[in-house]
Amino acid sequence: MDQDVSYGQRSTLGASDMDLHIGIEDQVTKFPKYRRELINRWNSKNFKKSVDSHKYEWSTRSNRKLESTIVNGTSASGTQITVADAGVFNVDDVFQMKNGSQFYVTQVNGGFEVEFRKIPGGASQAVCAGGETVTIVGMATPQGKDADTMVVKGFEDLYNYVSNFEDVVWLSDMENAAMIRGEEDSGQLIARKQMELTEKLQRALIAGIRFTDPTYKQTGMGGLKYLIDTYGNSDGKNVVDFGGAGTWSSDTLVENKIDSCLDVIAEKAFEKPVMYVTPNFMKKFKHIQESDIRFDLKEGSRGIGVVKTYNSHTFGPIDVVQLQGMNNVMSDNVFFLDESMVGYKAFKGLDWHTFPLARTGQSYKWQVAGVFTEKLDVPEAAVYCYNLGLS
Repeated sequence: MDQDVSYGQRSTLGASDMDLHIGIEDQVTKFPKYRRELINRWNSKNFKKSVDSHKYEWSTRSNRKLESTIVNGTSASGTQITVADAGVFNVDDVFQMKNGSQFYVTQVNGGFEVEFRKIPGGASQAVCAGGETVTIVGMATPQGKDADTMVVKGFEDLYNYVSNFEDVVWLSDMENAAMIRGEEDSGQLIARKQMELTEKLQRALIAGIRFTDPTYKQTGMGGLKYLIDTYGNSDGKNVVDFGGAGTWSSDTLVENKIDSCLDVIAEKAFEKPVMYVTPNFMKKFKHIQESDIRFDLKEGSRGIGVVKTYNSHTFGPIDVVQLQGMNNVMSDNVFFLDESMVGYKAFKGLDWHTFPLARTGQSYKWQVAGVFTEKLDVPEAAVYCYNLGLS
């Protein structure tokens, strides 16, 4: 008898991971774009290091603010004001008051008290009342001056956990044999399972809530909304009330709400923001005045198409991205963000892959899995609306 013949159940215990691991990450790009819009648009370019732990950490430092509000004003001949935000003004800054008069900062005490003198020319100094905004418009450092103490804007440490996406495909002997021979129908069993998991990943990228549960060895990544709520809305400006159904009564009201969202991130975004909407929002949005939106219609076709571009007053034309199948995930939200600052990345060595498990009887089992996390570089550079009045 041939000694190489073996009987009974085959096992994968003696096989190495390299023998069993079959990468299928490249299949993601073949999914229908309209069904996996975020998966196709986002990438991992904003990650500076590999994901090799269940917890991914990064730091962010917002740009120094260039304006503040007066708390304690001064007379038309005064030389000191108190502002609401520490660390905005530094010695040698030139700032402008409401009437256009400009001043040179001579000293800053405790970050809040700003001493100044008027620069020659320009409008005359006027009374500075509390509540007025003062804006930095330049600098005027004397030639040959020694270095000043810098204004320090501290770093903020941010983090997110990974989410593990996993499912199993059962294949009969015949299905497995057909797959090995490369017949497309059998291979689609695994591809379809991967597509289902990828759709769950896309939903988690928007609506996931960050958590860890050591008892069950579970972690979950926070999605876009969670990261904005947790890190990007400290001053209450990055979550905007759309105003409900009444806002839809006027095109101007709708546009003003959208433009006000874009104003929030105007100084924080590096590239033009993108607008994420659901089909429910698109049903109403496509009817606003045509001068401010662009449709994607074939030549010679009639009717109203899907809005692809919105002409904002802040950034000019911005992309409008409709996320299919997300009505119940972000039913009351529209997001605006710089896509260069957001991305998702797989745990090192654990991007989408499939493993054959031990054979049982006349069937084979394949595990399809992937482990991912999300990173939003500067959460203040993203904003969302709620109370859309769509019901």
